[in-house]
Amino acid sequence: MTSFELAPIRRQEPLIRGRLRMVFPEHPFTIDRVPQNLSVGEFRRVVRMTPFLGLAWAGMKPDDSSGRQLKGDMQWRLILINRVSSGLEARFKGDKQDIGMDAMTDVGMAILHGASFQGVGTTTVTQVSSLIAEGYADDDIAISQIDFTFSFVTSPADFSITSQELFEALDITWSVNGSAGPGDINDSIQPPQE
Repeated sequence: MTSFELAPIRRQEPLIRGRLRMVFPEHPFTIDRVPQNLSVGEFRRVVRMTPFLGLAWAGMKPDDSSGRQLKGDMQWRLILINRVSSGLEARFKGDKQDIGMDAMTDVGMAILHGASFQGVGTTTVTQVSSLIAEGYADDDIAISQIDFTFSFVTSPADFSITSQELFEALDITWSVNGSAGPGDINDSIQPPQE
């Protein structure tokens, strides 16, 4: 395992996907990473893939008792989008062809709450909401959102970075806006002179 596979966000995402796949099989459900707030253009793209589950990392809240190891909760959001054309009730209750938003939300909450991943952390559902897509009108669509946390602990030791030489050995190239090329940063920082 490389040190970056120990990074909390990178490590948690495949575990969340695997957990969701237990109840939302690849056919007919699409699972993809999305930003926590979808733009109208992004929404138009993903609504074509319904039933759709969008997984978004939304932030991190550190635990007040963190010491040399940073511990806390990664904040995640699951956005569920379903499209059913057989009527208003079917969007929520489903029909012979589609599951319906009620069942998608109920199953999503149940599978995400209280899941414990050995040596990684535990998930907790914190809020569930019904949503509308502003700027997008379609009577066939139902949307909900499940916010949940995933506990974690990390420290510099996880990345084995204890010196400048070890950091350089990772051979990371940082690409920054305004740089002439990868790793070539033109801006310089001048510390204040006393």
